[in-house]
Amino acid sequence: MVAARIAALLCASTVLVAQACTNGTPQWDEGAFTGSLIGGSVGGIVVGILVVVLASLPLCCGVLKQFGKWIGAAGIILGLLAIIIPAFGSMGACGPWVDELCSASCTGCTSSQRSDISALCNALGFIIVYLGAYGWAAIVLGIVGASLSCCVCCGCCKAKMDQSQVTTTQVVVIGKDQAAVVPAPA
Repeated sequence: MVAARIAALLCASTVLVAQACTNGTPQWDEGAFTGSLIGGSVGGIVVGILVVVLASLPLCCGVLKQFGKWIGAAGIILGLLAIIIPAFGSMGACGPWVDELCSASCTGCTSSQRSDISALCNALGFIIVYLGAYGWAAIVLGIVGASLSCCVCCGCCKAKMDQSQVTTTQVVVIGKDQAAVVPAPA
């Protein structure tokens, strides 16, 4: 299914820049192109799963509550990063294909043609990676992970610190230059 979408992307881009003279059909590595698109999605999905699991530990299990703020902050950042990781994969996939297409042309590509081809390939690759190459799963997992991390930061559910874990002190002023530190009443 992904290969058919990739083939449609490449045919549309080829028609856009077709010239009267070519040295044959450009030879491009379809496996590398598909791998880059799928690799970005898989990377986003893996990061999203890690964030969901990490945020669930203090939130649902009550484990690592003392590090809740750090886990929550890191989870929010990584959850948002998981959403955009598939886009990085789609941006890196088009460069080698554009180079091969332009080298197969008799006259070569001008910088304007090269940028037009690259822009079209990146736009179509962005759509394909999020709809056809499971980038949507990275979006879902990233949003869920960031949301759970926000709950960890707020101390919801089991992430709430117990009173025995919260230590406070109370300063009592005895005299003009003297102070004593005593535990706060429970």
